[in-house]
Amino acid sequence: MELSTKRQMVAGGRRRWSRGNAILEFAVVALFIMPLLLGTFTLGMNLNQSVRVTQVVRDAGHMYARWVDFTLPSNQDLLVRLAIGLRMTRTGGDGVILLSKITYIDDYDCTASGVPLGECTNRGTYVITNRVVVGNPSLRASAFGTPNSNSLDERGNAYDIHRDASLRADNFGSLLTLSSGQFAFVAEGHFKGAGISLTSPQVGNDVYARAIY
Repeated sequence: MELSTKRQMVAGGRRRWSRGNAILEFAVVALFIMPLLLGTFTLGMNLNQSVRVTQVVRDAGHMYARWVDFTLPSNQDLLVRLAIGLRMTRTGGDGVILLSKITYIDDYDCTASGVPLGECTNRGTYVITNRVVVGNPSLRASAFGTPNSNSLDERGNAYDIHRDASLRADNFGSLLTLSSGQFAFVAEGHFKGAGISLTSPQVGNDVYARAIY
């Protein structure tokens, strides 16, 4: 009986030691596994978010290229409905859509408009002739520049595309080449990520998409 009791005590001690080891091993493995799981979850959520944002931007650009006036509240509501679930409102929320009509200014454009070449500040550059913003403008500026607030009328049309340097569409020429009289309709969308935002590494941050027509 005494020998049997000793064996039971030894076996019990080994089981407790084994359980303690298992808990320690799990804690060590969890340090590496949990960030991996969170990252995978976030990437999956943001991949789905990216697909949705891309579709919204394409639809917005397609309508804009067909002369839909997005300065009208009723048409802005169309974009809000397209972006349902992305938490964007007409003037705020977690998303913004930036619409830009861009053209190229050459010598003929200047002289045909009665602007002497010496005064045609934007000669030889791409310029924004129309800009409309729907959603939260504080989230992101356009990749092609931001005109001064007094450079556009209430419909988003530029007052002076020949002289106003703030209308220049920076970096657009590297994406698409336009000739005099040609226009490009650009839609950009920026929405907050759907996953968990991790600061290190940078996972789960915002989603940006662009469409050009």
